[in-house]
Amino acid sequence: MKIVVLGDVHSNLPALEAVLKEIKENIKPDAILFSGDAVGYGPWPGETIDILKENVDFGVLGNHDAGIVGKTNINDYYDAVRYVINWTTDILTNEQFAFLDRLKYIHVDERSHSLLSHGSPRMPERYDYIFNCKGVNRLYDVAPFLQKVNFVGHSHYTNLFLLTGNNQSVELNISGGEVDISTLPNPVICVCGSVGQPRDGDPRSSFVSYDTAKQILKYHRVEYDFELTISKIKELRLPASFGERLRHGC
Repeated sequence: MKIVVLGDVHSNLPALEAVLKEIKENIKPDAILFSGDAVGYGPWPGETIDILKENVDFGVLGNHDAGIVGKTNINDYYDAVRYVINWTTDILTNEQFAFLDRLKYIHVDERSHSLLSHGSPRMPERYDYIFNCKGVNRLYDVAPFLQKVNFVGHSHYTNLFLLTGNNQSVELNISGGEVDISTLPNPVICVCGSVGQPRDGDPRSSFVSYDTAKQILKYHRVEYDFELTISKIKELRLPASFGERLRHGC
């Protein structure tokens, strides 16, 4: 089977629409998985949730989503983030709120031998980031629970790590856009990037696909009209920095 994993949409409707168009026209997966954070930062939270409800087979709860439904403490978030979370909470319908509230912290897909979480699956409710091998090495605490491929989001970067044993890991080269993991003996950690707020210096939306038969991971980038999102953020008088950063992917 072929699956797609997308996440960190952050209420960026033009980005989500462009990504789903690419997925439906050129990938045609058997399932679409959502790695969390439908909302936050962006100007179209309700519309984003509605589209995800219609197109996603399974998903997990991101930290911004959790802030909306009261499952994480947002007091430590900086003012601009808290403002958008509170604004989002006020405008969601009961059905949209319920969609977020139903999401779990972790999803294990037995068909694809994969695990899905927003942050580190070690303590998913804490939303620890995985940026480097140091974060990956902590996963040895939950090694029996890991799957062949473990998809995470949250960092808004794209990375691939391999657990090598003895509490160590290495980062694999993904510059070619795809990686054959069929001969790798240990679990891999696939960091899936961001649809709506990429931060790796590339303003294009990012997501991943996985062919379970061939065991090939592919990293995808999709252009979208980020100026539409920037204009809408200004129109709604949301924090301007959340729009301006889209031009630079940072």
